[in-house]
Amino acid sequence: MNRGAVLSVIAGLTALGLTPLPGHADSSGQLSPERLDVLDQRGYFTPEFKTAVHDLVNARHALELANAEQAKLTQDLPDLQRQATEAEAKAVALRQELAKYQHPEETDFDALQNRMNDVGAKPEDQVALAQAYVWTYPASPHQSQAQQYLQLIQKKLADQKQAEKDAEAARVAARAKLIQRAQARDLNLAEWRDFLQGMSQEDLVKLLGRPDSQTDDYWIYSGDWIVDTTTRQKLGMEINFNAGRVLSVSAKPSPP
Repeated sequence: MNRGAVLSVIAGLTALGLTPLPGHADSSGQLSPERLDVLDQRGYFTPEFKTAVHDLVNARHALELANAEQAKLTQDLPDLQRQATEAEAKAVALRQELAKYQHPEETDFDALQNRMNDVGAKPEDQVALAQAYVWTYPASPHQSQAQQYLQLIQKKLADQKQAEKDAEAARVAARAKLIQRAQARDLNLAEWRDFLQGMSQEDLVKLLGRPDSQTDDYWIYSGDWIVDTTTRQKLGMEINFNAGRVLSVSAKPSPP
């Protein structure tokens, strides 16, 4: 539609009171397809004039819709950006979670490494995790390192068990030697106290025999029992009880 036709349409609409005058906007005079149909039925429009009016109204209506959509988009843009950011974060998290299922041998190997480097981890837990990885992922590129972890922790456990056996054997040997020295009456006062502490009266009789004298609270073994570390002389000993068990041991000079 040329400029002359547009001006004619505007002039005609103004004459009909269908366009607001400048500075006097009134929503009651707004053009709409319905209002045009009413005017057309009244015979106000020539065919050419009606076509020009419809073109103008449609163009104006399309512009108003575009302006409204732009305003809404501008208003909603911050929220849309936030939604996009959240959606991207969820997508990243889902990709990471999916990677765990697609490559569980990598995730499990990371867990194995962390457990092996944990100084507070129990060796039994470490060997179980390493053994499980070796059995579960025979084709893993980390298989050789997992086997090294397994061998290392197995050796550590074996060394611990051997150390415990050696310590127990040494304790048993030391105890047997101490019993021999006790029966030979070759202990000093401190050794007697450690050896007899908490021993029952029945075990004491089995080890040393019956005392030379006794009461409910103490027994006395006269003779050469305790070796005086200073004079190398031997003394008797008095053994005190509490509830039938050795409470304390003290040196007692033998009678002349």
